Amino acid sequence: MTDFAATRAAFDLPEGVIYLDGNSLGVLPRGAAARVERTIRGEWGERLIRAWNDAGWMTQPARVGDRIARLIGAPGGSVVVGDTLSIKVYQALAAALALRPGRRIVLSDSGNFPTDLYIAQGLLDTLGQGHELRVVAPEEVAGAITEEVAATLLTEVDYRTGRLHDMAALTRAAHDAGALAIWDLAHSAGAIPVDVTRADADFAVGCTYKYLNGGPGAPAFIHVAPRHAASRDGARRVAEVRRWAELPRGLPSGVAPHRLHHAADDSGLAVRLPRARYPQISALLGAPAREAPLEPAHRAE
Repeated sequence: MTDFAATRAAFDLPEGVIYLDGNSLGVLPRGAAARVERTIRGEWGERLIRAWNDAGWMTQPARVGDRIARLIGAPGGSVVVGDTLSIKVYQALAAALALRPGRRIVLSDSGNFPTDLYIAQGLLDTLGQGHELRVVAPEEVAGAITEEVAATLLTEVDYRTGRLHDMAALTRAAHDAGALAIWDLAHSAGAIPVDVTRADADFAVGCTYKYLNGGPGAPAFIHVAPRHAASRDGARRVAEVRRWAELPRGLPSGVAPHRLHHAADDSGLAVRLPRARYPQISALLGAPAREAPLEPAHRAE
């Protein structure tokens, strides 16, 4: 059983406050403020530009991604951190559609987070290839997965009602129909046990400022199933998505810092995951203090 007194002691909370708004903004982990000061003064202040390499800034998105991977049941090297959740939804859906070029339906539900639906519709409009965003009631998702569907785009936990989708069952239904499954874990990662490997999810995205307690402005994360990122076609599709998402063009996408590089690379899985900008170092600073307080949640019965 979780020791809630010990868990509370891991965070800086005002005396007498019972905080139930982690679905919007997580609380401050103890040690995070000191970590921020060490990075600002010791790394940025003393090392300046050398800190990109000397302090490990360029590899921090993958290192933090590996920590998050353990919380969502993903293998190491399959999660990378950066950008915003909206960009990660865009990247995951664009890659999924590229992997299913003959299909034109994206299936979601009316309980999905509104921004996910906005991003999906915007991507489909931008592609201009006749795709349709089909939105059904949450309880009707399983019956709506047909061979027309390229991908399902679902949020595991409804932020308004707490409704929990059966990730494994709906992913299996998608795969049985030849579709891919994208899961938004913004309201489940860090709050409940999540296992994207057991569920066989193709893509998963989430944010770190809610139940992962990364702080305001903390970046998002994306998981790409190794079978997609490791395959020649999948790697090419992910590389294409990475190129589409670069805002502005020319920022490094995770393979070779300080030079343009859009091709898939065979040196490892993590470097081929989509990232559209330089690492957001100041926004990643909650990560070192984030891991320990959350791991007990996965041991609770």
